[in-house]
Amino acid sequence: MYAQFKGKIDRLLNDRIILDVNNIGYEIYMPEREILELSNKLDEIKVYTHFSVREDDMKLFGFMSYETLEFFKKLISVSGVGPKVALGIISNIDASDMCIAIATENVAALKQVPGIGPKMAQKIIFELKDKVLKEEVININKKVNKKLVVNPNITEATTALQVLGYSEKEINEVINNLEIENDSVEDIIKKVLKHMQNI
Repeated sequence: MYAQFKGKIDRLLNDRIILDVNNIGYEIYMPEREILELSNKLDEIKVYTHFSVREDDMKLFGFMSYETLEFFKKLISVSGVGPKVALGIISNIDASDMCIAIATENVAALKQVPGIGPKMAQKIIFELKDKVLKEEVININKKVNKKLVVNPNITEATTALQVLGYSEKEINEVINNLEIENDSVEDIIKKVLKHMQNI
């Protein structure tokens, strides 16, 4: 319903901001790390949002990047993970690190988040990974990129990267320019993300 807002910050709180859009103040819940980064922002900003509606509650959740928003949506698709839990995960773990955790099934990475035990960590990782594969975010049978056929680690890394919101085309273009045939899934993800950030 509300895809994004563009306006000036009226107020910064611990877990949310008040964004002034054409003299209307919108309360938007955001990751703590992003709120801290906004403390020096005086100009107009754009916030990508998700409108959460429950029986007795309606809230806007916002993020500074579209990729983080898409990752948030993936997290709340896991049974038992609500918007507040998903926001807590994003506040405590960088999205790229979480992407690596999903690809490598690294339960320890999620257990570092306050309130997330080993069972919930496993559930988040495995349910999210399964959902991505079932939705055929990447079709393994497609031979668009020859490297995908040679190295299954690249296929798995590509799937994980798409969880962050990157398109298959973007990922393949980067992979074609990297020497990663003998790399692990985690190393491939790190190299691709580093290249993406430098573009």
